[in-house]
Amino acid sequence: MAYDLPPIAVAVVVHDGTVLVGLRADDAPEEPGRAEFPGGKVEPHESAAEAAARECLEETGVAVRMLNRPCVSVPQQAPLRTIFFHWATPLDATVPPRPPFEWVPIDALSTRRFPAANDTVLAMLRAEHAAPGHGGS
Repeated sequence: MAYDLPPIAVAVVVHDGTVLVGLRADDAPEEPGRAEFPGGKVEPHESAAEAAARECLEETGVAVRMLNRPCVSVPQQAPLRTIFFHWATPLDATVPPRPPFEWVPIDALSTRRFPAANDTVLAMLRAEHAAPGHGGS
């Protein structure tokens, strides 16, 4: 019998044409060696947005403010869970992220290998960055 796993909350942290991206370890249990946005499991006492902010701070050292825009939810078939992508901005852009996280130009995201669950968010980032007034072509 299949059981639903706790949802995953992810912070898509955007600042000045860049986004906060890390790299999963080669021995990670899921999608090893792939690029990722900071995130993790939602605890029973918190919302997905709170979990995304907490996980971002724990993993990267960067505190964030969630942006007032709808999150992107992506249901996963195996394992059975939902991933919630929340848009955020750093509270202090001068704080350097802890490795393996770094600020990656949105234009360079296509050179990174992300899990398929990120496809919708990546397409949104590229489209918004390419829009007039965002420095895209």
